[in-house]
Amino acid sequence: MPCPLCRSEFHIPKDGVAGLPVRTRAKESSTYEPGKEDYCKKHEERIKMYCFNCNVNACAMCCLEEHKTHKFERIETVVEQFSKSVDDEIEQMTSRIECFRGVTAQLEAENNKMLNNTKAIEQRVKNRSKEIRQLIDRQEKQLLQELQLLKSATQKEVKSRKDTLQFALSEMESFRTNSLELRSKGSPSDITQAANDVHERAKVLLQTYVIPSEYHAASYKFTPVNIDELLRDDQNFIGHVVAVADSGNLKCYYGHVQ
Repeated sequence: MPCPLCRSEFHIPKDGVAGLPVRTRAKESSTYEPGKEDYCKKHEERIKMYCFNCNVNACAMCCLEEHKTHKFERIETVVEQFSKSVDDEIEQMTSRIECFRGVTAQLEAENNKMLNNTKAIEQRVKNRSKEIRQLIDRQEKQLLQELQLLKSATQKEVKSRKDTLQFALSEMESFRTNSLELRSKGSPSDITQAANDVHERAKVLLQTYVIPSEYHAASYKFTPVNIDELLRDDQNFIGHVVAVADSGNLKCYYGHVQ
């Protein structure tokens, strides 16, 4: 603790104030011994008395002149009493210091406990959120696969229809080309001889390849989950963070000890 006079720091002896060195003029360099304070500046006499009324040390002349109606005794007589008082104060302060140190350590431990707890909760929240995202990803993948199957089936149907139309066109265009060539280049004899076959062939083609109806591709509709309805009541899809126990009261704090 610091010296109340010179403010230099010193260690309190194990036996308390009684173990502190006595102030003398010969030991002005001691930690708790500013020698000039041992003599009265007014009378140049040794300070040997203590005035209880004024709470000051004084020389004999000062006691006679300024403190004669006061209660005073020799310093050597009252030093033990004051030393015990100082020891009591030191003991109380030491106890309070230990109390505050204990509370500080407990506070730090609780803070570390809280940090570990929140870190674990943070990881659980992330894991839960990840699970939900994985679930959404799986549902998305499933829906896209279903859509792909529908798309593939429709494309397969379109290809089949297109192949049928292409084959019909090929047959009919071949007939028309041959018929045009017969008509433009064939002799009268060729035309009369082939006319009946042309008629029968045209009849078969027209009966086989009737005018097709218009094709309308399948149309699909996606109906999303109504998020607004789900969130109407502040629906939470992850979880909640709540306090599960009171942090407790400090047993020792400024002002008094509980």
